[in-house]
Amino acid sequence: MSAAQICLLAGQIAKGPGMTAIAGQYLNVILTDLWKKRDLMINRVTVPLIVQAASYGPFALPGDYNRTYDIFYQIPASPGGTVSSITQFLESATMEQFDSEFKSPSIINYPYEFANDMSTQAQVWSGGSPGSGTMTSAGQMFIYPQSSGQLTLTHRYMKRQPDIVTPETSALIPWFEDQQYLIHETAAYLMGVTGDDREDGYHAKAEAILRPYLIMEGSEQAAVKMITLDPRHFHFARGVRPTKAMPF
Repeated sequence: MSAAQICLLAGQIAKGPGMTAIAGQYLNVILTDLWKKRDLMINRVTVPLIVQAASYGPFALPGDYNRTYDIFYQIPASPGGTVSSITQFLESATMEQFDSEFKSPSIINYPYEFANDMSTQAQVWSGGSPGSGTMTSAGQMFIYPQSSGQLTLTHRYMKRQPDIVTPETSALIPWFEDQQYLIHETAAYLMGVTGDDREDGYHAKAEAILRPYLIMEGSEQAAVKMITLDPRHFHFARGVRPTKAMPF
């Protein structure tokens, strides 16, 4: 079902058939809410990140970057050799935590932390200033400690989705698959404009429609999770200087 058809049906349900332009604006709001607040697998992207030796970064984040799902790499079996079977996942840190880490040219090892700077100052826009043109880089990523050699990190992140241009007339099919949810939620927002007292009921109905989709689409949420101590503060032999043989 196209965006225009969703807007038309939502307007008819909300008893506002002439409000398709407003319905289109709300449809974009709903789609933005989905990619911004839900970890939907359809929005997951996997890209390589090449890290050169003796570098903390920064590394430019893609323009469609929203947030990191995970980031990892294979620890080389020997300097310049093939990768081993050991996979190292990097733990998330804030920029304040990254800034407080002890940095010295003598400390080079396999990185185990990353931090992202998502400030407008770290963003890159095609127009030269934030909000001007299109975003070509959503920010910067840093790693710690600096790598002892070149590494290829696998970065899985949740991406942003662009707004639909004039959705009330667009033949484009929205990226989100549950069209029943989009119709009901768009209609609920329109009811807030028309003063329809069914608004709260339709929001609740839309949420009930969405819940099974989220459970099935994100089936990994049902997987058993292990509760662990904060790896940033409870590394094995944390008080010992990291070595290539014991990077953790």
